[in-house]
Amino acid sequence: MRRLSLFLFTMATALIFSWHAASAFEKADPKLSLSLPSISWELEISAQGFIIQDAEIAPSGNAARLQAANKATGMTLSAFLEPAASVGGPRECRDYYWNRMKDSPFKKEQVKMYESVGMPVIEYVVPEYRGVKVNQKNIYAYMVEGGYWIEVHVSKTGTSGAGEDPFVAVLKSIRINKSLVRSSRDHFLYGSVYYRNKNYKDASLQYEKALTLEKRTRSLDPNMWKVLIDQLGMSYGISGELTKAKALFEWAITQEPEYPMFYYNLACAFAEIGDRDQALKNLRLAFKYKDNMISGEKFPDPKTDSSFRKFMQDKDFSAEMRKM
Repeated sequence: MRRLSLFLFTMATALIFSWHAASAFEKADPKLSLSLPSISWELEISAQGFIIQDAEIAPSGNAARLQAANKATGMTLSAFLEPAASVGGPRECRDYYWNRMKDSPFKKEQVKMYESVGMPVIEYVVPEYRGVKVNQKNIYAYMVEGGYWIEVHVSKTGTSGAGEDPFVAVLKSIRINKSLVRSSRDHFLYGSVYYRNKNYKDASLQYEKALTLEKRTRSLDPNMWKVLIDQLGMSYGISGELTKAKALFEWAITQEPEYPMFYYNLACAFAEIGDRDQALKNLRLAFKYKDNMISGEKFPDPKTDSSFRKFMQDKDFSAEMRKM
């Protein structure tokens, strides 16, 4: 079975967090959120005007971060969560991270530690960076939830240390949402993280949840929906669950009867179980519709696909390959 192409991989893993804009990289989102597949809650920050610039999840799936910026105010925001390094509450969390950052090469002035809106906070000003005056104000807030430590960092250059209202407004908006309802897109993106790290079992579980929701109500972009099916089926196939892979692609063809990769992957499944005739039948159909690939994606070469290797010495199969 073929491996995921660079195009599909990029599409599937470009976003790996749950936030509420149609595209968090294209417009400001009044609500940023950060979660993990293994937890039932999310960190929410109602940060009006911020646009996500970067986001990632650890290969292990147990740590996540995001970074956002507000061009209008010149503020930047980052949020990070990971398993707690030791037993303790928010203050222990704060002290742990402060011990790691206090000896950084950046000079820190006006260092303060205090409580704000129920959270321990570290505040300081970086007066210069590489000889250039920046007067960057930094505020770090800390939370603990369900065995995870959370750090939220807000900064702004060109400040005098006064007028902290914009910072406090962000701090006041931070909350833990324990009524989290995940979307099919959330499960799809989490599945893609596991897929990238070759954890096909957990990838399948997340993709299955996404597909269950999609069968109720289609909400994914049409190309993303195709990638969801493609990667779920390949997760099955790579894990040896060929019956599931075959059934999935047979169903998907009833939904998108002219998309070539569903036929191609179905051909792979039949080839893996040794059904040469059905493999050829579906390869023919894949070639018939090969002009309907997702834009930017290249139709695979079955001659180099390990699924068909056992048939390459078969005269009839080789003849069909030449015709195609």
